[in-house]
Amino acid sequence: MAEKLECHGTPPLLRIDGLCAGYGDSAILHDITLQVAPGEVLGIVGASGSGKSTLLKAIMGIRETGLIRRAGTIRFDGRDLAACTAEDYRRLRGAEMGIVFQHANTSLNPTRRIRTQFSEALRAHGTFTDAEITERAAELLHRMGFTDADHILDAYPFALSGGMAQRAAIALALALRPRLLLADEPTSALDAALQRQMLQILRTLRDEDDTAMLLVTHNIGVLRHIADRAAVIKDGRIIEQGATAELLIHPQCTDTQNLLFSIPRIGDPSPSSSHTQVIPQKGTPCARPPLLRFENVSMHFDEDAARTQAIDAMTFSLYERERLGLVGASGSGKTTAAKLLTGLLTPTEGRILLAGKNVVGASGRVRKELCRRIQMVFQDAHGSFNPRRSIGAAIGETICNLCPSDTQSVDRRVAALLKEVELPASYAARYPHEISGGECQRAAIARAMAVSPDILICDEATSALDTCVQEKIITLLRRLQKEHGMSLLFISHDLPLVSSITDRILILRHGRIIEQGRTADILRAPHESDTRELLHAVL
Repeated sequence: MAEKLECHGTPPLLRIDGLCAGYGDSAILHDITLQVAPGEVLGIVGASGSGKSTLLKAIMGIRETGLIRRAGTIRFDGRDLAACTAEDYRRLRGAEMGIVFQHANTSLNPTRRIRTQFSEALRAHGTFTDAEITERAAELLHRMGFTDADHILDAYPFALSGGMAQRAAIALALALRPRLLLADEPTSALDAALQRQMLQILRTLRDEDDTAMLLVTHNIGVLRHIADRAAVIKDGRIIEQGATAELLIHPQCTDTQNLLFSIPRIGDPSPSSSHTQVIPQKGTPCARPPLLRFENVSMHFDEDAARTQAIDAMTFSLYERERLGLVGASGSGKTTAAKLLTGLLTPTEGRILLAGKNVVGASGRVRKELCRRIQMVFQDAHGSFNPRRSIGAAIGETICNLCPSDTQSVDRRVAALLKEVELPASYAARYPHEISGGECQRAAIARAMAVSPDILICDEATSALDTCVQEKIITLLRRLQKEHGMSLLFISHDLPLVSSITDRILILRHGRIIEQGRTADILRAPHESDTRELLHAVL
């Protein structure tokens, strides 16, 4: 793409020269120099906390977080964005520059239906009839893989799965056909099949509309499939950039090499634990009772006289010290199953047995004991913390609520937990927004481990992290599971990642388990077409 610029004399649509920016007294970006031509896709890759998201916020002029530009220029179509007023930015955002955030809950208003949000976005920049808005929204949602656009348009964001909400957010960002799309990990919440579909949509957008893109991702497969050029960022500095194929085949910097080497691959061994795990064979009765059992559990949601079946007659068991994977496409019911396990939702049918006792509808002491024995690490680590409370206060609150006998030594316990997840004790005084995604996820694991749970549920706990941090979190989870002897339910759409940590997996489709067995056996010789499609779609 660099050659294209030189040969045809095409000026860059976006040009950044010597950008320095940060929050308060903290410098985050240092001397950033980049350019993006019309129709070009520039990928930005780097470890967690390297400044990728801050770069996008600086371009879009998002100053609400306290971001300050200290030096350098950002030009869009030859215009210096430093001279833009708030009203200028309002006209640019959406119409000329679109942005997709990593987490859909950052992009979508939880109090408004998707239809209303399309209407607001389009009418802020022009005169559109209701029919035109519905037609444009439905067209985009169909391109995003939704078969029932009306259902999505009438839904609130919280009624959608993470992957469904992210696709709706991408559609919303494209509503006005912006000339530049800034995308911050736009596919991290999507399974491999949907990732491929989204990348094809973005390629079509680039080819047909000459849309330029600045794509932040930790997924090297995504980078390989769509980016013309790539830049590697570390500690707020660009350390390497060039044509994507050349950079991935012949990386010059050690940090780039480490990112490539840390990519999990199907077939990578899951280190066996020193204990004996009870993994039942099909058709063979297990010698020991399960720690947890779903028995014909169903869950449906009634919305506007329509019924959505999220879980359909699901039955499975989780044994002591077992590492079980729950895998499926976006919207297959993975997170709903986790919420049923933790008591955040009550099933419409069936039983959930913990150590042989039915915990459906538990309250009082039984409910409290359920919270102590089953803990969950969420996909959005920052969103799972109260932004007004320090990390130490959040962990301490969990201890005080569920283990009151330990309240005399809360500070010491918090420090020990942070050390166990390899964070400094000083992080107890920090707030969630003051630490990186990987650090926040470690803090979330520390909070979950504070009450020594019997079962730890990880719901897409590493999908938003770069491959190096993913590897560290997986290593941490393996060590904690082995040392504490807990059972692990690992929920993910990332099959290579699942294969690196689990002993057994369940494959979900439309709320039903369609295949289950030992991880190695399922991935080596899957019986169901859905499993084969998930494997084939791995980038």
